[in-house]
Amino acid sequence: MVESSVESPRELVERLFASLPARDADAFVQLLAADVVFEIPFVVPGMPTRLVGREEIRAHLTQRWSNLSGIEVHDIYPEVHETIDPEVILVEAEVDMTVPGAQRARVRTSVNVVRVRDGKVVLFRDYMDTARLARHTER
Repeated sequence: MVESSVESPRELVERLFASLPARDADAFVQLLAADVVFEIPFVVPGMPTRLVGREEIRAHLTQRWSNLSGIEVHDIYPEVHETIDPEVILVEAEVDMTVPGAQRARVRTSVNVVRVRDGKVVLFRDYMDTARLARHTER
């Protein structure tokens, strides 16, 4: 029996979410296709709703994550759901975090639709709780 070394879409998405607590934009974008689309449908004023390409996403994440310096992310727990479309993965993400002035908590922060094609993420749609994020970055 020959084992396949090709990573499944689910495995890629699990690896992508496992990399998030480090807030390393370079590591994150390595798993993305060059022409990837990153969408954030529900944003607070000042946030983009759509980013295209690894470099635009890298710049956005670097800036966004630098504004979260007071928030400690202990771990991220993605609940991964495969769909009937082999390229599409749904993820319900909970983050174990400590926010300044609050107790450590595990909170649902987003639901994501991720499309993987040819071993790279080509679409990352992030239905995140941007109002919660804005409250924590305003402190």
